[in-house]
Amino acid sequence: MFKAVFFNRNKNARRFKDYYGHWFNTLKNNLLPLLRRSLTRPDSPTVLSAHVDLLHQHFQSLYHTLDLAASNEEDASVLLFPDWRSSLEKPLIWLGDLHPYLFTNIVNCFLQESDEEDEYFIRDGNRSVTDQFKDRPWQVGMAWRNPSDDLVVRMDEIERGVKVMVPMLTMRMRDAESMLVDRVVDGWFPTRGRKGAEAKVAMGSIMTEHMNELVSIFLDANRLRRSVIGEIVGKTSVYQAALFLEALAQFVIGFRDQELVSAMEWLKASTIQTTTTDTPSRHH
Repeated sequence: MFKAVFFNRNKNARRFKDYYGHWFNTLKNNLLPLLRRSLTRPDSPTVLSAHVDLLHQHFQSLYHTLDLAASNEEDASVLLFPDWRSSLEKPLIWLGDLHPYLFTNIVNCFLQESDEEDEYFIRDGNRSVTDQFKDRPWQVGMAWRNPSDDLVVRMDEIERGVKVMVPMLTMRMRDAESMLVDRVVDGWFPTRGRKGAEAKVAMGSIMTEHMNELVSIFLDANRLRRSVIGEIVGKTSVYQAALFLEALAQFVIGFRDQELVSAMEWLKASTIQTTTTDTPSRHH
C-alpha cells in the first residue's frame, strides 16, 4: 500500500512539475516580452491593455488550474508542499505557491519609490522620469509617481486584508496537522495489534477527512492569491498594472535563474561543510 502511494505521489509531482514548467516558459518567453514591447509604444494604450490582460489572466489561470488539480488529487500535500521548486523559491512558498505578501510588497515598493527625492530623476522635456524608465514613454515613467490618495488608501486596504487572512489560513493548517496526529493516535490505539479491515477503515476515514481539509485550505489560499492580484490590477491604471505585472513576472522568473540557483546550492554546501569542519569531534 505504502509503495503504491509513494510511486503515485512521485507521478503526480512530475505531472505538476511539467505543467508549471510549461506555464513558466510561456510567461518567460512569450507574455513578458510581449508586455515589454507594448510598454515602449506610447501610441497604443489599447494594445498595452490587451497585453496586461493576457499576463493577468496567465497568473489567474495558474491558480484556477491548481484548484482543479486539488479537487481531483488524492494527496493534496503534493500541491501544498511542492518538492520540485528551486531552493530559491521554497522560502517564498506559502500553502502551495507564492506568498500573498509578495504581491502587496511589490506595490509598496512602487509607492515608496514615488516618495523618493528628485535626484533619482532625470529630465525628459518638461517632465521628470526615473532613470530606469528613460527609454520608455513618459506615461510609463510617471505611472507610479504621485499616486492619488484613493489609490494609496485602496492599496492599504488590500494589504490589511492580506494580513488578516494569511494568519487565519496558517492557523488552519497548523490545526489540521495537530488534529491529524491526535486522531491517528486515538484511532490506532484501540485497534493496535489487530489485523484485518477494522484498522484500515479507521485510518482511511481519518486520512480522507484530513485530505479534504488540506484541499479546502489550498483552495482558500489560491482564492486569496487570485483576489489580491485581481484587486491590484483592477484598482490601478493600465500603466501601473503593467509595471506591477512586469515586476511580478520578473520576480518569478528571476528565482528560477539557473546561475542564482547554482550559486545558492554552492553557498548552502559550503556552509554545511564549514559547519561540519568547525564542529569539534567528540571521543568517548
